Amino acid sequence: MTVTEGASSSGARRTRGRRAGIDLPRIIEAARSLDADTVTMQAVADKLGVDRKAVNHHVSDRESLLRLLALDSLSRSSSAVEIPAEASWQEACRIYATAFTESLIAADALAEHLMPDDSLYAPFIEPAEALAGKLTKAGFDDEAAVRSLALLTNLCWAYARDAIHVSRSGERLRPRLTRELVADRDPEAFEHLARIVERGVDTYDVHQLELSIEVFVRGIEAVLLGPGSGWVRRV
Repeated sequence: MTVTEGASSSGARRTRGRRAGIDLPRIIEAARSLDADTVTMQAVADKLGVDRKAVNHHVSDRESLLRLLALDSLSRSSSAVEIPAEASWQEACRIYATAFTESLIAADALAEHLMPDDSLYAPFIEPAEALAGKLTKAGFDDEAAVRSLALLTNLCWAYARDAIHVSRSGERLRPRLTRELVADRDPEAFEHLARIVERGVDTYDVHQLELSIEVFVRGIEAVLLGPGSGWVRRV
């Protein structure tokens, strides 16, 4: 849900409930102007110049408000996603994955309030349909297509989570933990990990995302479409 209505000034007389003259879009607009870490029901009420109960009439609690803000951010960033008609299924996967990941990262601190339900995926339903069409045209059956979409989505979530953590904390967790775990052990027993981690390769940068998407594309191409691939579901 993208919100475009402006918020009323904080100097307005405080009123309650329906008569406060506010609605959900104005509440989200007001909350969007605040820092995500400091958003509270009271802060939004102050921004709108109304009693807190007027905000509670539309949004039950802070967690619900933060989730609405996260969905709003995702919706606004997904509006420009377009998969060209002439794009191959491989390129469609790259476009979709990059856009979805960037939208999650743009939500920043709000991303942790996103839940994997219909509200999350609704903003991307059109590009997802376009991608599903590309996969079907390329020869993917329905099971292969849906498993591929699920795998690609999980890839995006994993990278976005790492990127947001680094952006907010400045800490690259994996190399630090590896150094700490190897430091107290026999260096000869862990020579490869010790050497690799000291190379300082940044596995949180955009190149890691590009590599992940490329491995996904080539992997499903080989497993699901390659000569004699014969992928069979194991039960």
